[in-house]
Amino acid sequence: MNRPQQTTLTRALSTARPFGWRDRVGYLFGDLGNDFLFLLASSYLMVYFTDVAGLQAGHVGLLFLLTRLLDAFTDVGWGRFLDAHRPSPNGRFRPWILRAAVPLAVMSALMYAPFVAEWAYGAKLTYAVVTYVLWGSVFYTMVNISYGSLAAVITPDPGQRSSLSVFRGIGANIAGIFVALVPPLVIYGTVDGVSTVRPGAFFGIGIAFAAAAVVYYAFCYRLTSERVKAEPRERASFATLLRSLATNRALIALMGSNLILMLAGLLVNAMAAYLWLNHFNNGALSGPAQLASFLPGLVLAPFAAAVARRIGKREFIAGMLLVSAAVFLLMFLLHVTSPWAFIVLSVVAGFGVGTYNLLVWALIADVVDYEEVRTGERDDGTVYAINTWARKLGFALAGGAGGIALGIVGYQEGGVQQSAATIDGIYAISTLVPAVLYGVAAVMLLTWYPLSRRRVADNVDVLAARHADRAAPTEG
Repeated sequence: MNRPQQTTLTRALSTARPFGWRDRVGYLFGDLGNDFLFLLASSYLMVYFTDVAGLQAGHVGLLFLLTRLLDAFTDVGWGRFLDAHRPSPNGRFRPWILRAAVPLAVMSALMYAPFVAEWAYGAKLTYAVVTYVLWGSVFYTMVNISYGSLAAVITPDPGQRSSLSVFRGIGANIAGIFVALVPPLVIYGTVDGVSTVRPGAFFGIGIAFAAAAVVYYAFCYRLTSERVKAEPRERASFATLLRSLATNRALIALMGSNLILMLAGLLVNAMAAYLWLNHFNNGALSGPAQLASFLPGLVLAPFAAAVARRIGKREFIAGMLLVSAAVFLLMFLLHVTSPWAFIVLSVVAGFGVGTYNLLVWALIADVVDYEEVRTGERDDGTVYAINTWARKLGFALAGGAGGIALGIVGYQEGGVQQSAATIDGIYAISTLVPAVLYGVAAVMLLTWYPLSRRRVADNVDVLAARHADRAAPTEG
């Protein structure tokens, strides 16, 4: 019989240039592009919609929530498309980053258009819905799912994947610092002693960030290479795939830990302003505290991949999360009153989630391998898309956790003096709750997530042997 045409792992590795710094730096640029647009919207789009466009906060919040539900279809649908379509000679995922980059940038800039403020309410609400959905659920999904899936096919080596994840984390930290520092200098001003927003400045920032993102995506495309190729075969139906993924213990555990850590982070961030204003009586220090939160990721970046390679990603992340849980518990028991001591302890506690943020993307690549070992199907795009949607949904659903927590501790709106019990409650939510949640996430990774260092290495060996067998010529 004739041997069917196949593209195997072995063949792919023999024709691609060796994995190296180009791939790492290129992957960093991809996350710079993503976060220049995503973090800008996460931090300032709500302010633009309410204070410039004049939309009601409730309508904006509903838009954000319903869009996350819509993402269940667009994220997973695009991931499935990426896994099923015939790739171009330049790869399965890379070309789509470049193809969708310009429309994504255009829609990102248009979201901040100042002229919308002059329209009738229904017209500007419609404009906000259309631009936000096209930006987030269509074009950002196309770029982000393609970019995230790319990590699993740049290299099959778990250690190299860890280094890619670390460089992605570096890109996220750089973007986070830039987005936190630069836009406020432009979009906020003072008129007659009153702090206010500059409507036109949002549009300028939106255009500048969109243009930068296109450049970063172009660097990502040019510097990276796809080396792991999915072999052409008849794929299982989407319903069959979903049933299989629902039994993928590694994916479910990863999604669960994502949700728990997201809830912890949201609570800490939501409480920060109230903690500094009421407990420490110094709201101005919330800025230095926010900048300090980026330090753990930057400090860990040079050696996180090497440590993960030596002791295992799961083991390293879980161990650091346990350290974070212990530090937050200590902060709760000590009831710290010195703001600078609190910042220092917060930086130490941040090493747990910093480790997770640096290496979580490598965990997803391991989950893709695990699914291929289980089922014989390699579905990089679909697995990444499902995990991404779960993170988005968790972010939307947990978004109200801060308000609920404030209500539980009896917070009084209107700038009134808070009771001692309320202030103590804010402090407890800022310290004891993350201590518990970080501990739960660590235990979940150690007991439920099955991909230990040894298991990951075994999966790589199994897949290499399978690919070698498929590459062997058959007699005809």
